[in-house]
Amino acid sequence: MTEKKSKNVITTGPPAAGIYSPNQQNLIRPITTEDVTQDYLRCVNCGYCRDVCRVYNITFSERDYAGGRNRVLKSLAKKEVLFNPLTIQDLVFKCMLCGACREVCPVGIDTLHVFRSFRVRAVNAGVIPEKLAKVRDSIIEFANPFMEEGTHRHDWCQGNACNEGYVAWEKGVELYRKIESGELKPKDVDPNLVAYFIGCTSAYRNNELSSATCRVLDAMGVNFIVIPEEKCCGSVLFRTGVDDVATKLMKYNIDLIRKVGIKEVIFSCAGCFSTFSNEYVEYTNNNLGFKLSHVTQFIPRFAKEHNFYFKYNLRPKEDPLIITFHDPCHLARYTNVYEEPRELISMIEGIRLVEMQYIKKMNHCCGAGGGVRALYGDIATNIADSRLDETVECWDQINEDRLLEAVETKAESLVSACVFCKNNLSNAASQFKPDLPVHDILQILENCKVVRIA
Repeated sequence: MTEKKSKNVITTGPPAAGIYSPNQQNLIRPITTEDVTQDYLRCVNCGYCRDVCRVYNITFSERDYAGGRNRVLKSLAKKEVLFNPLTIQDLVFKCMLCGACREVCPVGIDTLHVFRSFRVRAVNAGVIPEKLAKVRDSIIEFANPFMEEGTHRHDWCQGNACNEGYVAWEKGVELYRKIESGELKPKDVDPNLVAYFIGCTSAYRNNELSSATCRVLDAMGVNFIVIPEEKCCGSVLFRTGVDDVATKLMKYNIDLIRKVGIKEVIFSCAGCFSTFSNEYVEYTNNNLGFKLSHVTQFIPRFAKEHNFYFKYNLRPKEDPLIITFHDPCHLARYTNVYEEPRELISMIEGIRLVEMQYIKKMNHCCGAGGGVRALYGDIATNIADSRLDETVECWDQINEDRLLEAVETKAESLVSACVFCKNNLSNAASQFKPDLPVHDILQILENCKVVRIA
């Protein structure tokens, strides 16, 4: 930041903060704003958001939590400090956009909207880190963020890699061929047919999740296809302020799905699901034309409709695998999916859920969101490690129950439903708690038998 000389500007926070605060206004009566992107003007500097900010709890820098960032935005608006693209990068991007600050804000500031809008403004002004610029360019050229030139998006299911996925992909190719040739009309497509949107990370990096999803859906008897020509949903771009490129991808994917008359699209990637549920729905004025479901919503619903449950193959119900569930921000605060994952876990015989202290709306972010993992890896890993500490600590609370069974209690598995959470938490576990496995819920279900209720 570049200081503009003014006797009204005061330094705030510890020496590391390096920010300047505007005059202390708006402390008694919150300002009303019609433009949500300027909601930062309503901030009353109460400090509630400081306590829940996982980044601040690592850096202890005032500008790294919502209130401090709001003060800088006020100063920029009043031109008390100048917008300097060379020094403003950390202020813009050292935020996971997890939404915890929005939950606790007493005046209801939509911090996610404010900070994401600020990113768009900053990117348009030339503030984009080199790593994110490479991600943007890769998505533009290859429709994926991994610079995978010449790699087919569905190589993960080719040959013997995942037969269930390959069959679903072939069904998708045939469906699109019939629609394009006029052999089949979109209105005549089986209304029970669902499309599985894979997502970039599961397609190019975490093939085990796309394969597990297809195997579980197949075992359940779900009539589904894999969309042959899907492209990146644009989530990473929307999160980092590159809206122009993201919007083009959004239009493409919407047209692609509408083209064949699919009535429901399901996701194993929480990031893709939240992007469709928020940006895509907003873009179409709540008229997307097809239903959206995360697998943790679809699977329990389908199971109840078809009268079955799951039996975990690796442990008997008398000695269940004890797990705790990490709510992904993209499922929890972004899309209000809290109970369905827990309902799904309750349908698995041989699995027992024990909750951590911070769950659901007040869940602690894993540290991977908002580009923080890519730009500030050490911070993301430290945040993930603190989440693992919570996982271990939660077992202390159940010692009394397990003492009756004379079984030593320890954290057996941390389970989530987001590929980014899985990767970041797994990375932290490998460094700090190698005895604690981290799984996606689909990997648990892959090791289950589908059992019909008599």
